[in-house]
Amino acid sequence: MCSGDGISSVVQARQAQTYAQIGIAVQAKALQATQVQGEAAVELLEVAAELAKQLGQGLQFDARA
Repeated sequence: MCSGDGISSVVQARQAQTYAQIGIAVQAKALQATQVQGEAAVELLEVAAELAKQLGQGLQFDARA
């Protein structure tokens, strides 16, 4: 039964390798999604800042100028 143990070991090793590759792929997708979300958040903040500037134009009067 030693050959059966060897085959089992090979199958387990390949299965472990496959699980590791799947884990890496999942982590890569998660990182990519996080980067996309971060870029969208930055863009949203930039647009909000620009909008705030435009809305605030002409609303303040500086009598010292």
